[in-house]
Amino acid sequence: MGKVNRQTRKLIFLIVLTLLWMCLIFWFSAQNADVSSNLSGGLLHKLLSVIVPHWKTRTEAEQLAIMEGLHTIFRKCGHFSEYTVLGMLLTATARQRQNCISDSRQAITKEVIILPALCALLYACSDEFHQRFVPGRSCELRDVCIDFCGGCLGILLSVLAIRISAKIRRKRNAAAK
Repeated sequence: MGKVNRQTRKLIFLIVLTLLWMCLIFWFSAQNADVSSNLSGGLLHKLLSVIVPHWKTRTEAEQLAIMEGLHTIFRKCGHFSEYTVLGMLLTATARQRQNCISDSRQAITKEVIILPALCALLYACSDEFHQRFVPGRSCELRDVCIDFCGGCLGILLSVLAIRISAKIRRKRNAAAK
């Protein structure tokens, strides 16, 4: 019974963590165009000041030119990475749900891959639709595709981690015998 309760608590924790991440994505999407652009522009400026040699010695015009060239790419990477994390959380939640249903650690089922992918796609669609009503923001199919690809990468990384973890566990169990 203690194991079931621990498994259930872990599932609840993952559900809450996933929902909080979805709220964070919603919050980012609810920012009007100026706030969103200033937020991403500020982050980009800080990143460039760390990775670009002699950034601080460049003129403001040079810095602005570099930032303008990278801003859209940086924003799309933000979309992608938000959804990569979401894909990982959705997969971890689906896998934990699978573990709660079955006491034994079974192979990864289609449900652990398809359900998170479907959730990531639906959330990306709803997120873009929501942005349609935010001043200065737009609803773009391109962003849905970027978000969904990020979610799929998160799912892929999670599945690889699960498989590697299972392989290590099997080797440890075999060595212990």
